[in-house]
Amino acid sequence: MVAFTIFGIFILLMLLRVPVVVAMAVGTLAGMVQLGFATSLSKLYVFPLQMLEGINSPALLAVPFFILAGHFMTAIGLTERIFALANAFVGHMRAGLAQVNVVCSLFFGGITGSAVADVAGIGNLVIAQMKKRGYPASFASALTVASSVIGPTMWPSVPLLIYAFSASVSVERMFLAGIGPGVLIILSLMVYNRFVAVRYNVPQTPRPPAREIGGMVMRSGWALLAPLIIIGSIITGLATPMEAGVIACLYTLVLGVAYRSLSFARIRHAVGDTVILFGSVLMIIGVSTAMSWVLTYDRVPQTLAAAVLDLTDNKYLFMLIAVVFFLVIGTVLENIPAQVVLTPIMLPLVDHFGIDRVHFGMVLVYGLLIGIVSPPVGVALFIVTKIARISFEEVCKSVIPFMIPLIGVLFAIAFFPQVVLWLPDLILGAEAGP
Repeated sequence: MVAFTIFGIFILLMLLRVPVVVAMAVGTLAGMVQLGFATSLSKLYVFPLQMLEGINSPALLAVPFFILAGHFMTAIGLTERIFALANAFVGHMRAGLAQVNVVCSLFFGGITGSAVADVAGIGNLVIAQMKKRGYPASFASALTVASSVIGPTMWPSVPLLIYAFSASVSVERMFLAGIGPGVLIILSLMVYNRFVAVRYNVPQTPRPPAREIGGMVMRSGWALLAPLIIIGSIITGLATPMEAGVIACLYTLVLGVAYRSLSFARIRHAVGDTVILFGSVLMIIGVSTAMSWVLTYDRVPQTLAAAVLDLTDNKYLFMLIAVVFFLVIGTVLENIPAQVVLTPIMLPLVDHFGIDRVHFGMVLVYGLLIGIVSPPVGVALFIVTKIARISFEEVCKSVIPFMIPLIGVLFAIAFFPQVVLWLPDLILGAEAGP
C-alpha cells in the first residue's frame, strides 16, 4: 500500500533528523512514483499543483496576522507586567509562585497563542523567581512546560485556526470551544500544585491591598484585552478572522507606543520572525495537502475507515483509540504538521461516528499539544533546559507527574463533549451534525 511507503520513508527520515517538511515531501514523491506518476513529467506536476491548491485559501490570510500580533506583544516587553499582575492575583495562595506560573501562562499564552512562545517568553523570569523562593529548578521547569499548553488550547491560537481551516468549521466556534478545556487545565494544574508544591515549604506572601491590585490591572491589564478583541470582533461579526488579526496587530502597536517600549528594531525583528514562521507553516500545509491528495487517490482514508469499522462500531472505543494515537504521535511529531496530516484522514471516521468536528478538533489539537511537553522530543523540553540550565534528563523526570492532570483533562474533554461545546452552543447556537 502507498501509505506504508509514504509514512515509512517519512518516519525513517524523521529519525535521521531530516526537517519535517522535507521528510513529508520525499515520502509523498515516493508514493507518487509507486502509483506510476513518474512515467511522465506532466504527471509529476500534480505535486506542486496540489501544494499551491493547499495554500490558495483566503482563510489562511489570518494566520500571519495572529503570529505577528503575538510577536509584537513579545517585542514590547510584556513579560514583567504579566508576572506582576499574576502575582498580585494569586501570589498569596499556598504554593503561590507555582500558581503564578500557571496564571502567567494563561495571560501570556492568551497573547501569543503559542506554547513554545510561552516557555521562551516567561520561562526565564518565572523559573528564576521560583528558584529564589526555594522551589527546585526541575519542578519549576516542568511546571512552566506543562502550563504552556494553556494558551494555544484556550485562546485564539494558530493551531485552532489551522484546524478550523482544515476541517471546514467556523473559526469562532473553535475559539469558543477552547475556553472550557482551558479552564479545566488551569484548575487541574492549580489543584495539583496545591497538593504537591506545598511540600517544599516555601514562604507565602501576603495578599496585596485592593488598591495595589487595581494599579496593576490599570498598568498591565490593557495587554490582556488583545485576545478578547480578537474573539469579540469575530463572534459579533464586526470582523473576519483576518481583519481581527489586523486589529490585534494595530492594538499591540498602540500599546507599544503607550508603554514607550516600541522601536523600529523590535518591529523589524518581529516581522522577520513572522515571515519565517508563516513561510514554514505554508510549506507544511502545501506539502501535507499533496500528501493527502496522494493518500486519497489510493483510497487510504476509505481503507482506514473500513479497518476501524471492522474493529469497532462504538464511537467511544474509537475516541479512546484516537486519544492514545494522538498522544503517541505528539511525542514524535510537531503539533501543526501532525494535525494538518491527520485531519483529512480522520474526518471520514469522525463524520461516520457522528462526532462533532469542533469537539474532535479540540481533542486532536490538545492531544498533540501534550506532545510538546512529552519526552523524548517535546520541543518545549529542549527550550526550558537552556533557560533553567539543567539537564534534559532532570526535566523529563520532573515533567512526567504533570502528565497525570494533563492527560486526565484530555480524557475528560474526549468523553464529555459538553466541556467543549457548551459555550459555542450557548453563544452561537447548537450546530447541526455533518
